[in-house]
Amino acid sequence: RAPAAHRLVSALRSTFDLPVHVHTHDTAGGQLATYLAAIQAGADAVDGAIASMSGTTSQPSLSAIVAATDHSEHATGLDLQALTDLEPYWEAVRKVYAPFEAGLASPTGRVYHHEIPGGQLSNLRTQAIALGLGEKFEEIEAMYAAADRILGRLIKVTPSSKVVGDLALHLVGAGVDPAKFEADPAAFDIPDSVIGFLRGELGDPPGGWPEPFRTKALQGRGEPRRMVELTDEDRHGLEHDRRATLNRLLFPGPTKEFLAHREQFGDTSVLSSLDFFYGLRAGEEYAVDLEPGVRLLMELEAIGEADDRGMRSVMATLNGQLRVISVKDTSVAVDVPAAEKADRNNPNHVAAPFAGVVTLAVAEGDQVEQGDTVATIEAMKMEAAITAPKAGTVERLAINAVQQVEGGDLLVVLK
Repeated sequence: RAPAAHRLVSALRSTFDLPVHVHTHDTAGGQLATYLAAIQAGADAVDGAIASMSGTTSQPSLSAIVAATDHSEHATGLDLQALTDLEPYWEAVRKVYAPFEAGLASPTGRVYHHEIPGGQLSNLRTQAIALGLGEKFEEIEAMYAAADRILGRLIKVTPSSKVVGDLALHLVGAGVDPAKFEADPAAFDIPDSVIGFLRGELGDPPGGWPEPFRTKALQGRGEPRRMVELTDEDRHGLEHDRRATLNRLLFPGPTKEFLAHREQFGDTSVLSSLDFFYGLRAGEEYAVDLEPGVRLLMELEAIGEADDRGMRSVMATLNGQLRVISVKDTSVAVDVPAAEKADRNNPNHVAAPFAGVVTLAVAEGDQVEQGDTVATIEAMKMEAAITAPKAGTVERLAINAVQQVEGGDLLVVLK
């Protein structure tokens, strides 16, 4: 907010002899005023976005910043006409990426309550849709505020903001009341990112730890992960292929998915964004440059009817040669037995809290204690253990060892 920005920048300016750079997102629609207040207080730099890409979860309009400070001691020196000349190009680019919009058609004052960072808000909506929770996004926003309060009102930037978001998504997906969760967190499954935060893997929060919640939540969760020394292979990789090695060490899950995609489809980065997202159009020739001097000419000829497995024969020419490829049409309903749903009122049923890939950790006949891990679930960079709600014997496994499930699907039956 503008008065707070003026106070903050004034304090920084009077305390430190360093440049002050202000960055914000315009989710509520009032951040141009915030920038002007910060500039008046002595900010050296502010971040803006080209007008056609600005506002809501993006930054305030760069054109508006330039116009508001023109003919003053704070003039930017940028050419307003040059900026507006760029707008049509970015309007066209934005249309290509329309499916990834944050879902906000206008500013929202709800941000003053839930405090979801603008950079996270669009990602959180995408996560919610992937987890089958897209219709509950307002509930997720409210739960985000509750999760943030439970965790001690964190300074929310990556990765701390992800911790709050993971907890909010998990509680909504599992249908857990936040008050009950805060009172007895040991009785509920908790995302791995939240456990890691509470163990101090992100450092100590400036406001201190949320006690007694932290102690209760870590009860019976096992030992913290230990620091792992780099192997000779890792050191060699950092010297010779630093980017790939850092990806593997810091983001093992996404890196594995990326490599699997490249193994199956090759380097799809050579395709234009329009072709990659929306596919080829029949009767049009496309040129793809694999490398300097190596060009492929492609043309979609026809698409066959889907069979009972949802597979279609796609006929295309590649450098004049006809190719026929079998492609699964995910929009076609396939006759697959409906998944068995868990009865949330049955204490012997273990359910998936949200949509994702579940890996079972038990077999039929295994003895489990309350809180033992019976499965893990992974979805949209979020991982969580699924634990036994009571002690007993695994009577039946309702899914395969590794299987994609929807929220509420039955995983394990105890007795």
